[in-house]
Amino acid sequence: MVKIIYFGIPGRAEVARLALAIGKIEHEDKRVDFEEWQKLKQEGWAPFGQLPVLEVDGNYLAQSAAIDRYVAQRAGLLPSDPWKAALADQAYFFCEDLWQTLYPSFKIKDAEEKVKARQELLAGPLADKLKLLSKVLESRAGKFLTGDELSHGDLAVFCNLSTLQSGWLDGIPKDMLKDYPVLKEFRNAVAGVPEIAAFYADAKNNDDIRSTGFRADA
Repeated sequence: MVKIIYFGIPGRAEVARLALAIGKIEHEDKRVDFEEWQKLKQEGWAPFGQLPVLEVDGNYLAQSAAIDRYVAQRAGLLPSDPWKAALADQAYFFCEDLWQTLYPSFKIKDAEEKVKARQELLAGPLADKLKLLSKVLESRAGKFLTGDELSHGDLAVFCNLSTLQSGWLDGIPKDMLKDYPVLKEFRNAVAGVPEIAAFYADAKNNDDIRSTGFRADA
């Protein structure tokens, strides 16, 4: 029995959710709200007292990177070639660098100041990160990061770019990828994978964040 436990938002569980769907791994996608999580947390089964958690046959695994790599391996999304696996990991972990750029803005309480700070980030440090990612993707030898086979790295880049353009972050416009055609094309290529398109066509994944940011562009 496999169960992924997280909040309803894409967040740090979406890569695993997509990998489970692509790999056709039978599982339960348990989505909890904050109040429910506070109660469940008291049961003590979450290794570090945080989500996401993956339950496999009564055993619990925490940390999204560990969860994603485990599920990716089971789903056939972890490249067997060491170099290709490293390239996928390279992109996967670079996504955290993108968020490190944005994290300080989450501490700003004033709404107008937060929007202004994020606009400045998008024009400066975040833009620099996106340009670096674009350069890496532009040099790829195939449809995806490591060729024509999908990997966990592709899913991570897709999920993070989709979140950024979803409108979820005040100050980051929904058309923020218009200046990054390589990133836009790549995101759409991943969104067009049949299993991923089917995932976001499901009614349970029709929330504002996913319907706006995660589907292929019309």
